[in-house]
Amino acid sequence: MFLKRNLRIGIRRDAVFIAVLCTAALLAFYAYVARLSDVTHDAFHEMSLVREYFTSGVFPMGDVFAFTPTVYPVVHHEWGTGLVLYFAAGCSPLGLDGMAILRSLVILAIALTLYLVARNNGAHPLMIAVCAPILFPLLWVGFATVRAQIFTLLFMLLQMLLQQSDWQGSRKWVIAWFGLYVVWLNMHAGFVVGLAMLFLHVVERWFLAIYTDRSWEGVQKAYFQLWHHLALIPLICFGILLNPWGTAYAPYLYRAITMPRPTMLEWQPLWMTHDSTTAMAAFTLSLITLGYVAKNRRFNRLRGWLFCCLAAYMALKHIRHGSLYSIVWMALVPGWLTPTVFGRCCIIFLTNWRQTAMRFSMAVAVVCASFVYFHPLWKATLPSQDPGSAMVYPVGVVQFLKSHDFQGNVLTPFASGAYVSWMCYPQIRVSIDGRYEVAYRDDVLPKHDLFYSAKPGWESVLSDFKADAILIQVSSPAYQLLGTPGTKTETWKRIYEDQTFALFARSPIDEPRGGNFVYLQSEANP
Repeated sequence: MFLKRNLRIGIRRDAVFIAVLCTAALLAFYAYVARLSDVTHDAFHEMSLVREYFTSGVFPMGDVFAFTPTVYPVVHHEWGTGLVLYFAAGCSPLGLDGMAILRSLVILAIALTLYLVARNNGAHPLMIAVCAPILFPLLWVGFATVRAQIFTLLFMLLQMLLQQSDWQGSRKWVIAWFGLYVVWLNMHAGFVVGLAMLFLHVVERWFLAIYTDRSWEGVQKAYFQLWHHLALIPLICFGILLNPWGTAYAPYLYRAITMPRPTMLEWQPLWMTHDSTTAMAAFTLSLITLGYVAKNRRFNRLRGWLFCCLAAYMALKHIRHGSLYSIVWMALVPGWLTPTVFGRCCIIFLTNWRQTAMRFSMAVAVVCASFVYFHPLWKATLPSQDPGSAMVYPVGVVQFLKSHDFQGNVLTPFASGAYVSWMCYPQIRVSIDGRYEVAYRDDVLPKHDLFYSAKPGWESVLSDFKADAILIQVSSPAYQLLGTPGTKTETWKRIYEDQTFALFARSPIDEPRGGNFVYLQSEANP
């Protein structure tokens, strides 16, 4: 009675208190990701695909942007995200800032949906505000400007809402879920996470229904209560065909999921992430919390625990899945904690120290809002002046090529090709544009790594890929060797250079095939 009496606070007073703490938590996350304003290269090849569709009137089944070996068909599973980004930024007067504004709105939608899911799960609002910041060091991964993964995070929460209605006995959610499923699979291959979450939800529901009444009659009762789950099977099979590539989508998806990605940092284990000490500390604390909840709550009260465990494993195995686990943990754990002794003590402590908590939260909100003001969330940046960064764009090179009406094939680094395609296609075709298995043959990326790292045999790549020009970062090991007299690259001449990138072209005596090459006069630094 004492605990319940202390938890009862006036609605109006409680609403203000809750609003201040939750707003502070939201602003803290905005501040946490404010510096992730650099546009990711994925956005450019996504928008390029959509622009090509609108220009030609035909959806490209093969790749039209590369001169290197590609696969067929090219199943660009993020084409729906490209459609959204194209209207938000590609053809919008806002330009790239449209992406930043879109990201801010999606973050707000995620926060509101997460709050609703957590409340439906029995969480006290104060517990949501307290728990959410714990996993910020893992959550940030999916919030660059703008990655398709951010939509997967939102769709996950929407599906969790639908699954909560299933626990309440509704069956209409199946129709809403099918619509969500079709949109999701056309925006990001992360929809498979939603399928895994749905499968474990169904397993959990059937297990608890049968466990509650352990008899044959109990099995029959469970069937009559949950038979609608069987309708999901044909819906899943039919829905995966509703995409521009039809039956080719599923084989591509299997290949993409099972292929190794040893050179991709985001696919490395969590302890290899940026600021790994903080990330691992946050992850460990989240596991301790799960252990406490498992010890102090009955398992049939922990709805969604199966997927939460899977998400924790995925986060530990791959950096990019840290955001998925964080969202699931934030949505479920506050509700699991609220009825425990620890949870109630936390809520009573906050309410007893209301004024102090209010002042502290308001101070946090002011500091975070000020940080966001000086690192505007509504502005996107296109980094071009960091020679050592992998995510840097050849803005100067592109301007140079366009001013000279260059036409031809350009060998490009992994993260630069998409920007070149967005700015220069169809005059220029690139060697790679960040799509990896989506568009290119398996040996294309390793050959790029071989060339730009100047490893033994790197010159042979120029024979394999007949390029008219080479775009290279000045920090690349191959930069110092290109054009060296007496080597296989001596016919290549540096024709442009800035702080970050250089451009090499063949000498005039080595005419490229096809006659479509316009030789550029040197504007390189002396």
